[in-house]
Formats: sequence, structure tokens, C-alpha cells
Amino acid sequence: MPLILDGKKAAEALAAALQEKVKLWPAALTLSVIQVGARADSNAYIKAKTAFAEKIGVKVELVKFPEDILEEIVTSAVLERNNRTDIQGIIVQLPLPAHWDADVILENIIPEKDVDALTAKNVKNLLAGRAGLMPATAAGILKLLEFYGLPLSGKRALVVGRSLMVGKAIALAFLNQDATVTICHKKTENLAALAKEADILVVAAGRPALIGKDCVKAGQVVIDVGINEVPGGKLDEEIFGRKLVGDVKFDEVSPIVAAISPVPGGVGPMTVAALFSNLLDLVGNLKY
Repeated sequence: MPLILDGKKAAEALAAALQEKVKLWPAALTLSVIQVGARADSNAYIKAKTAFAEKIGVKVELVKFPEDILEEIVTSAVLERNNRTDIQGIIVQLPLPAHWDADVILENIIPEKDVDALTAKNVKNLLAGRAGLMPATAAGILKLLEFYGLPLSGKRALVVGRSLMVGKAIALAFLNQDATVTICHKKTENLAALAKEADILVVAAGRPALIGKDCVKAGQVVIDVGINEVPGGKLDEEIFGRKLVGDVKFDEVSPIVAAISPVPGGVGPMTVAALFSNLLDLVGNLKY
């Protein structure tokens, strides 16, 4: 049997450490979450963030706008919170309405409160390999590997998926940890052969059952970032009331590889935990 990379267990350990850090700050810490619309998945993610915040002693301010709100009003809400000393972190919950330019909205967050690490300054730091925040999924994966004592330095890593927030961010984070990184995507030929060459395989394509036994080998570490809804029974986990599967055929792959993260319960909990680790890193640079 492989080592199961239990994100819930790792997140609990990180929560305990963050709770102690929160106690050291002389004022209440508050994360402001700005939501446009009422997507079920966004509601579920915000619920998970709120629950984790309560666990470690951080307050969450939820600002909800209807989907037909003007972009200028959302921008004003961000700018107001930039200037509020009682708020230490700001998140604009994604996705925003399809006709909006999300980058324009996000760039209004000052880097000192950019918990998601999506503003240009934080992205440039990640690109340049400088110390700083990184998007929560990438940070969560690093912390998950660290929790289980799985090194990156010198390893061959393959990332399937090239989105800015996930695939590219993970690839850069791994590169900055001295891994040799390959990025694959929907136009990549011979994916299975390339995947088998990797020591660490990260799958973040958003395609259920993309990776099967033909894509893996003995001794690999497999990180499944995919969260896909499929027909079936209810699963009261990361997205309440939905059946979730990853991008990896867990039952096929797990008997072969050395370690694998499950879906749900793998990367998801660590993404939430890493978000609040980012918040605690940010507050060290803020004045009360």
C-alpha cells in the first residue's frame, strides 16, 4: 500500500502551529472575503475558509455582492479595505463573472494584504525565485510534501496543467525548491511516457480520470489537485453535497506508486491551511 498523503492530518498540524502564532499578535486578525454572486462551489470554499479561521482564532468578514453588481463598486470595496487597519488580509473569491477582467479587480489589492498572492508583485517574486507569498494551492502542496518528509531538491517533477493560479504556480514553486520541472497540457503528446519519467507527478488539469496506471511507475509521488464533480452519491467533504473525484484514477494508481494524495482530503485542506499561513506571514509586515 502507498503512503496516503492525508491533507486533513497535515492541515490539523499546521492549524495548531498557526493558532499559537495568532495568540502572539496584540490585536484581532481579520480576513476580508469579497464574493460576487452565489456559486455553490464558492460558497463551499468560503465555508471551509471560515471554519479554519475559527479554529485558529482569526475573524472572517464576508462581503457579498449580487452577480449584477457594477465592477466599480467591488473595486471600491477592495480599496476601502486596503486602508482599514482592522483588516489584515483581502481575498476576492474567484471566479468572478465571466465578462469581468479578474486581473483588474485583483490588482487593486495592495500586496501587503494579498493573501492569495495573485497581484503582480507577488507573482513576480515567485517567478524570480525570491522569498515571499505564493498562491495557496502551490504553498499547500509544498507544506504537504514537507509534512511527510518528501524532498523536492534534485527530483524530476512533472506538472499536468498550466493555469496561472495552479499549474504554473506549482511548477515555479517546485523549480524554486531545486526540482527539475516539466509542464504538460492538453496539447502535449505522449503524456503517459513523460509522466512515467517523473519522480513527482502533480496533476492539475481539471479532467476526471485523466491519469491511470499507464501513466505511473513504482516509487512515484502523485499529487492529485483535481476537484471534479461527477454523478453519484453525496459526499460531505470539501464541497458539501457533491460527489468529488480527482484527475487521477486512485484505485488504479495507488497500488503502483509510493505515495498519493486522495480527493477529497488531500490538497484541498492544505490549500485552505496555506491561505492562513500566508495571512500570518503578511501580518508580520503590518503595523497595528
